[in-house]
Amino acid sequence: MKEQLNHCKRDYESIPIPKELEFRVRSSMEEAKRRSRRDSSRRIWRRSATTAAAVLVLMVALVNSNAGIASAMEKVPVLGAITRVFTFRIYQDEGPNSSADIHIPQVEGGPDELNQALSNYTDTIIARYEEEAGIVNAGDDAGAQTNHYQVGVDYSVVTDNDSLFALRFDETLVMASGTESVMIYNVDKATGEIIGLADLFESGSDYKSVISENIREQMRQRMDENGRAYYWLNDEVSDWNFTTITDETAFYVDENQELIIVFNEGDVAPMYMGVVEFVIPASVTQGIARSGYLN
Repeated sequence: MKEQLNHCKRDYESIPIPKELEFRVRSSMEEAKRRSRRDSSRRIWRRSATTAAAVLVLMVALVNSNAGIASAMEKVPVLGAITRVFTFRIYQDEGPNSSADIHIPQVEGGPDELNQALSNYTDTIIARYEEEAGIVNAGDDAGAQTNHYQVGVDYSVVTDNDSLFALRFDETLVMASGTESVMIYNVDKATGEIIGLADLFESGSDYKSVISENIREQMRQRMDENGRAYYWLNDEVSDWNFTTITDETAFYVDENQELIIVFNEGDVAPMYMGVVEFVIPASVTQGIARSGYLN
């Protein structure tokens, strides 16, 4: 009996399998495997989505229930939000007695408020030039002005760290004589807002007096070390003497996270001194500066 069974088994195993049947069997097996993988992926995705949703709910709950965490998250810089600064357009003009070369930037990824401020600033300079050069509202007298008028404006990025971004304009104006002036726009990367000097310091810190005193000390030191350097400190014309910085004083933060105060030509010194800058040491701003802005 056993020998008969073994003989039948051998006969069965020796039966050839048609190729079409083998193909269908293998195809069915592969399809079953694919379905299994899809079902597994779907289960993993569902678990991941559920986990992510739970984490999000937990984060919202933590932020809403913990002022410290909320404050910390608000101060996280929007790194990379400002991707690049490029020359959006160049206003150029050449007349018999006038010329203009004004570079107008655009900050890609920057706040709309900033780009609007840049546009307003350069538009004001262009409008002033066209009026002075007799380009607008001149009628038949267009180009008839005799006074020499030349204006040039260029820009540069002076601050780009984790907390702050600053774009500086340098304007050169030549009429009877040449003058230089500076405009600087500072942006808090965390909020995307244009900030002023007061925003760098703690409320009630009297930062103006502290910084102004340091500037006066630096003026005295520079005049002692350089006979050509001169600043209005104890001049007979008291209205010219430097007393204090203001909320409108130009500034930026350098690569060492130290405050730089910038004065236009003629603001605190004779015109030949040009634009003057003062580095305010970290030892001066320590204790009165808000965290994250200055060293």
